[in-house]
Amino acid sequence: MAVTLKLDKDTYQLGETIRAEVTVTNEGAVTANVPVPELALPSVSLHVTRRPDAPTPESFLVRIQGNSQNARLQPGESVTGVIEIPAVDPHGQLIEAYYEPRGSIHPYFEGTEMQVSNRVPVKIHAGGKKLYARITTEAGPIKLEFFPDRAMNHVLSFVQLAQRGYFDGIVYHRVVPHFVIQGGDPTGTGSGGPGYKLPAEFNEIPHVPGILSMARTSDPHSAGSQYFICTDDCPNLDNQYTVFGRVVEGLEAVMKIGESERNAGKYHMQKVEIVVE
Repeated sequence: MAVTLKLDKDTYQLGETIRAEVTVTNEGAVTANVPVPELALPSVSLHVTRRPDAPTPESFLVRIQGNSQNARLQPGESVTGVIEIPAVDPHGQLIEAYYEPRGSIHPYFEGTEMQVSNRVPVKIHAGGKKLYARITTEAGPIKLEFFPDRAMNHVLSFVQLAQRGYFDGIVYHRVVPHFVIQGGDPTGTGSGGPGYKLPAEFNEIPHVPGILSMARTSDPHSAGSQYFICTDDCPNLDNQYTVFGRVVEGLEAVMKIGESERNAGKYHMQKVEIVVE
């Protein structure tokens, strides 16, 4: 199979949607059943490369989930899928598609058999602005700043879910005073998620008050949509959970929610909006 990647343009504004067109062509001599290109581990993952001296020189945009829909291709036939992702990291980058990986993807697809597309350069302009999430709660507004240069896959997932209205109305279902408040589960039980998992993007940023980090199970690569915000220093979480942002406004609202275990299920993410300011 031959895999080609094409973007709808080469320059984007921060927060704008990138449309990545992935085409798979059967160059063999026999008919083949292949996954339709989409952002799902059995089909397509995206590899993003930054400059070598960047804090995180590369990121992997991955959705660990079940089987994709298949297409039956005769020799010479192609199938194309369009993957839409928000432009979250204001730097020059190279993007390539990893198609139909076989074997372990950890760490970083090393030793994994797959088809790799051409590399496409992309520039994202911010104009001195940043990407934020504004969360409306009964305790007051909370404003989050993201760290896409440390945990791009987690930031991208959170932003996409927020833009779809996924978080609106969800409660902070877990409150541990002097530790964290946790939300992002649409069921409110602590066991729900978006239907996919994210590989770990552990980094050096410490878990201090106001830090935004992703919850998971005992499997390091099991994060979904549940996140937590630290209300105290939590050094035992460092390099064990993926930090992907911080509170820049409204820490008092976070602390109010985190005052008592009785607040679990009491406060909602009434509205989560993604803004560029």
